[in-house]
Amino acid sequence: MVKSEDVDDEEIELIVEAVMFSAGRPLSIPEIEEMTGISREEVRSATKKLKRMYDSRKSAVGVKKIGAKYSMQLQPGYATYGVQVQGSEMDGDLLKTAALIAYYQPVLQSELKKKLGEKVYRHIDELKDKGLILLERDGRSYSIRTSPRFQEYFGLEARDRDELKKVMAEKVGLKE
Repeated sequence: MVKSEDVDDEEIELIVEAVMFSAGRPLSIPEIEEMTGISREEVRSATKKLKRMYDSRKSAVGVKKIGAKYSMQLQPGYATYGVQVQGSEMDGDLLKTAALIAYYQPVLQSELKKKLGEKVYRHIDELKDKGLILLERDGRSYSIRTSPRFQEYFGLEARDRDELKKVMAEKVGLKE
């Protein structure tokens, strides 16, 4: 843990950058505060400065705001290269859930539960935490669709929904 008074603004930015880089998922300001011991306001200021810095320079990496969270991730034009090297961080079941959402979107959570069982709730939470899906209340269920980050995460160049469906179906062996 860092005591804010022991470090200057530049060091705080470097610490926040290191935490976001290492997390592998979007983090909220309170999460970064808890991980580092740096005050919420200083974390907020550091994330904004880092975002501006990355936006102002040519870099394959950027700081993105995803809802109320921040994430360091590859810029869209470079995501394909990262995915090739890194491979998918998802196990087969989670990847299948992601593919089904992309294929049938918008799809009701209740429909996914019929296809996949109880594990779908854990999968939806994980995909949401990664910033890959968007949920919207639809009666007693949720309507789920892919987020703009979905294609970037998988390094997909699909330009429309039909193309995205085809690519994801091939990824997990679904028949169109």
